[in-house]
Amino acid sequence: MSGNVPPRDSPRIVLGTRGSDLARAQTAMVEAALRKEFPELEIAIEIIRTSGDEGTLRPPNERLVPQGRKGMFTAEIEQALLDGRIDVAVHSAKDLPSEITSGLEVCAALPRAAMEDVLISKMAGGLEALTKGATVATGSVRRQFQLRRIRPDLEVVDLRGNVPTRLRKLSANEWSGIILARAGLERLGYDCGRGAVHFESHVLHTTILPTADFLPAGGQGIVALQARTDDADAKRALAAINHEE
Repeated sequence: MSGNVPPRDSPRIVLGTRGSDLARAQTAMVEAALRKEFPELEIAIEIIRTSGDEGTLRPPNERLVPQGRKGMFTAEIEQALLDGRIDVAVHSAKDLPSEITSGLEVCAALPRAAMEDVLISKMAGGLEALTKGATVATGSVRRQFQLRRIRPDLEVVDLRGNVPTRLRKLSANEWSGIILARAGLERLGYDCGRGAVHFESHVLHTTILPTADFLPAGGQGIVALQARTDDADAKRALAAINHEE
């Protein structure tokens, strides 16, 4: 479909995203897909700070954030979409709450990346190699419960921040490991399948966790693209890059 006519009267589309390295990398994937389909389309990117980002206290519109952490990384981006500041919201699908915000819809998704979770540890050997009482950090309640079920002897602590921040916290603390999504690591250039990654001056060991024990979050590994329900132009553009499978 390369060379399609731009989908808008004004050949410009604004993508909204978080400012983390991963969010920017995923938005660059969206931009590349759109440019391939619509070479004449002008694409702008607006960085939006969310309540889930470090140092942010409350969203401007708390009705968009349901109970729990779901929506903490998406509410402000959805508000910008509703306000017309952006035309397309770029989300990690696993961050979206189950209840769809009125006036918005998820119109497309990019091809799904690997969906597993990964243990990043200071020693090789995976979970089995961790000593009794070792500390493992994760910001996911799901991962905390799954980890405690398999290794109830471990000390499990909370973890916040983007991927580099979390890797830096592992290096700086007396923790033995952290658990992250494989998709995010690999989209940032870390090859989890090799058993180790280099981060700054550190070598960290990677173990891909089996999905039988660590069932991934719904939508993990998927970049979801959201538009206003009444924006036919944006929806038509997204339909051209949607990965139907």
